Amino acid sequence: MNILIIEDDPSIQMLLKLSLEVEGYQPKAVGTVAEGLLELEAGLTHLILLDLMLPDRSGFELLQLLQQQYKTIPVIVLTAKNEMNDKILGFQLGADDYLTKPFETRELIERIKAVMRRMKVTTSPPDIIRIGIVEIDKNERSCKIAGQQLKMTSKEFDFMWLLCTNPKKVFTREDLLDQVWGYDYYGHTRSVDMMVNRLREKMKPHEHLVATVHGTGYKLEV
Repeated sequence: MNILIIEDDPSIQMLLKLSLEVEGYQPKAVGTVAEGLLELEAGLTHLILLDLMLPDRSGFELLQLLQQQYKTIPVIVLTAKNEMNDKILGFQLGADDYLTKPFETRELIERIKAVMRRMKVTTSPPDIIRIGIVEIDKNERSCKIAGQQLKMTSKEFDFMWLLCTNPKKVFTREDLLDQVWGYDYYGHTRSVDMMVNRLREKMKPHEHLVATVHGTGYKLEV
């Protein structure tokens, strides 16, 4: 599960990242509202840990924006503001939980689990993912690049969906045969290269998005 930490204190960022990684989560830490919004645009965030006192904008302002644009992503507020009025305002603006600093990381982990149970959010990727100029829709099995619809075969879509749901991962040709073609496919890895070449032709002038990692395989380049 991907957790976005929006916190400007480096020491707290490090503590949270280490604690979450130990529990098997995948945390990403940023220090400003602007950076947080950029991360959210990628469409891979399942939960947000939000500090209210940030250098560029108030966390309260971000809560309002989240309710407008990312309403389905749960938010746990982490802050030194422990006045009752601040807590009430945080909940009114859409926070799902509120934890005041200093806090025990064990309590935070349990609160994360409780919020996710209440929200019934799974760790699977969302149905629509936006990464850079790529927008891919699982339900419609469609993909747009820079706003233009890409005509793809079923295998080409499965390939792009796999890359978009793992944007930093390099896939070997054997991985791709297993996950796109299926374990019972006995074709040659050359099948992967041929499909990628056809897909890149369709993607021009954005063919660089499917990057070759020489000696290994392919990855999404955003």
